Amino acid sequence: MNTPGNRGRMELAGDGNEPGTLRASRRRVFIAGARRRVAVHLIERLISDPDVEVVLAVDRGACPPTLLGCDPERFVFASADLSRRRQVDNLFLLDRFRGRPFDTVLHMAFQGNPHGYNFKSHEFNVNAAQHLLEASLRHGVSKYLFLSSDAVYKLGPRNDYKVREDAELNLDPKAHPILRDTLDAEFICRAKMDDPNCEVMVVRPSGVFGGGVISGINLLFESNPPVLPVGFDPMVNPTTKERLSRDLMLAIYLHGKGVYNVAGTTMGPLSRFFEERGINPIRVPGPALKALNRMQKIMGMTRYHAGFHPKRLYYSLVLDDAKFERVFRGNAHHVLALARTSDGIE
Repeated sequence: MNTPGNRGRMELAGDGNEPGTLRASRRRVFIAGARRRVAVHLIERLISDPDVEVVLAVDRGACPPTLLGCDPERFVFASADLSRRRQVDNLFLLDRFRGRPFDTVLHMAFQGNPHGYNFKSHEFNVNAAQHLLEASLRHGVSKYLFLSSDAVYKLGPRNDYKVREDAELNLDPKAHPILRDTLDAEFICRAKMDDPNCEVMVVRPSGVFGGGVISGINLLFESNPPVLPVGFDPMVNPTTKERLSRDLMLAIYLHGKGVYNVAGTTMGPLSRFFEERGINPIRVPGPALKALNRMQKIMGMTRYHAGFHPKRLYYSLVLDDAKFERVFRGNAHHVLALARTSDGIE
C-alpha cells in the first residue's frame, strides 16, 4: 500500500536519509545569484540564524547594499562569472573554505528577465547550471538546489485543477528561449538525482510577489495599469518572497531530493489579488494584448513581457505543493527545535 510512510521510505534522500529529517552539522551555504531580491531576503534570514556558520554569496557586480553590514566572519560576497568553469572552481577553492567545504549550494543565478535577453544570456543560463552542479559533486557538497519556475508547465484548457510535479511540461520548440533554458537547467539536475552522495533538488515556485522581484506576476501587478484579456480570469496561488525564503530555508536544513512545487496559501482568481491590492487593471481583446504591452514598455509603464508566458493570462495554473508540505513544512518543527537549542533554550 502506498501510504504516506511508505512514500517517505521510497523517496529516501542521499545516503539513505529519510526525507524531512534534519541534516547534521552547522550550515555552510553557497548562494549563486545573490543580487536577486529573494536571495537577499534568504541571506538575511540565514545570517540571523546562529546555526549557520558562513554564507558565500556570489553574483556579477557589487554586493547588494542591504548586505554590506553583514558580519564578515559569517558572510562573504564574491563577484564571478558563473558561466566560466574556472571561475566556479575557484570559488570552491577560496582560502576561507579550504578544509571546511560547503555542504549546500543554492543556484538562483538565472537570467530570467526577457528584457535584454540574448545568446550570451542563454550561454550563461545553461553553462552556469552545468558548472555549478558539476563543481558541487566534485567538491563533496551534500545538497544542491536549483530554483526553477512554474513556467515550465504546459498550459491549456485541459489543465488539472491543481498541477502536480509530474504534470506535462512545455516542450514546445517555439516557447520563449528563457523557458527552454529553464528546462535545460532542470534536466541537468534531474540527470544527477540518483547521485548517492548529493541530494539534488529542483524547486518550482508559483508566481512570486515582492518589491523588486522580477517575476511575471509581480511585474504585471507593478504595471501602470496592468492589462488583461477580456473574458478570462485564471486561478492562481502565488507566493511571496518572504514565504519562498522560508521554504528554501527548510529545503536547506532538511533532507530531501527530487522535484518540488512551492506555492502560496491563498488560491483564487487573478482578479481577486488585484482587488485585494486596490489595483484596477484594464481589459482589452486578446489579439490587442501584445501590441498594447509593447507600447506600455516603450513608454516605461510596464516591465511585464506578455510574450514570455502568453497563456498565463488565459488559463489557470494552481500548483499542488502537497509533496513539499508533507516532506518539508510538515517537519519544520525540527528546524525550530534546532534554533531553540542553538539559542540555549531548553
